[in-house]
Amino acid sequence: MRTRMKMSTTKCLSIWQSLRPEPPQSVFKRYDTTHPLDFYLGLDGDGRHLLLFVTSQEPPHQLDMRAIRIRKNSRDDGRWALLLTLDDSGLLEMFSLLSEDLIEHSREIRGSTSPLTFVLRRLSGWRHLLERASDDLLPLNSIRGLCGELIFLEKLIDHLGCEEAVRAWVGPSGADQDFQLGSSAWEVKTIRPDAETVIIASEAQLNDSIYDIDLMIVELADVSTSSENRLTLNLQVSKLRNKLSSCYEALVQFDNQILVAGYVAREEYEHYSFRLRGLYRYTVVESFPCIMRTALPDGVKNVCYEIELKALENYLVERTSY
Repeated sequence: MRTRMKMSTTKCLSIWQSLRPEPPQSVFKRYDTTHPLDFYLGLDGDGRHLLLFVTSQEPPHQLDMRAIRIRKNSRDDGRWALLLTLDDSGLLEMFSLLSEDLIEHSREIRGSTSPLTFVLRRLSGWRHLLERASDDLLPLNSIRGLCGELIFLEKLIDHLGCEEAVRAWVGPSGADQDFQLGSSAWEVKTIRPDAETVIIASEAQLNDSIYDIDLMIVELADVSTSSENRLTLNLQVSKLRNKLSSCYEALVQFDNQILVAGYVAREEYEHYSFRLRGLYRYTVVESFPCIMRTALPDGVKNVCYEIELKALENYLVERTSY
């Protein structure tokens, strides 16, 4: 069951509400006069909400997104306009989040990445999000699972460094394991302290024919919002963004992956609080209790199953309690 977002006032919503179009003309207002890029919010003559990005580069053709039309136009000053139009007012909250996300994440572009390239890359992440979701929050199991992956990513950054660790996080893009790097792979599962089993989503997750796989189990307890040292999804994302702040390319890649994973910063995520109780690493070897692809009859795939935790004791190679 997914949780509906509640409408909250963002700066974009406030600007749109302040606009008074005079049909058939559209009206625009710059988002922020201090922003180095030219972003404008607008309403067209029919009251549709608009996001306009003005760039010196000609944008490539963009396919429309869910309920959002994307058009490019040449301007009299020799520059180009990339115009996003929301066709479904029921998704205004999501469009507001998209607009604010594009604007705020592009405020401090660094390195050789052009503003247009950055914006289009960020739009690509939103395309994945809009294609598979509505304006809902992630369900609780996904919140817990994503927290577990981010906790492990933090450990991997300390071990491998920013760029390699973030590059290894491939689960949001649909890889069989959550993390892959070289000949190694890590599948991360998040459980509660009283769990007796761990769920494996498919026979591919622990398939050791390609990688040397470690099964990482993150033990997260549910706690109240008043608990000290509580962990939330928002806090964990913020912690990692701070950790990656000195490595811009890794930060950009992380921001895109977290978006593909279905996360957009929301105050509602503060209602779900956790405490890290343990981190366990198990090595998947030949005798490991799991289902391998080679053991399945022809035509059988995507097998979801459970493993008893007590059956994994002989494969435990590292335990950290908190």
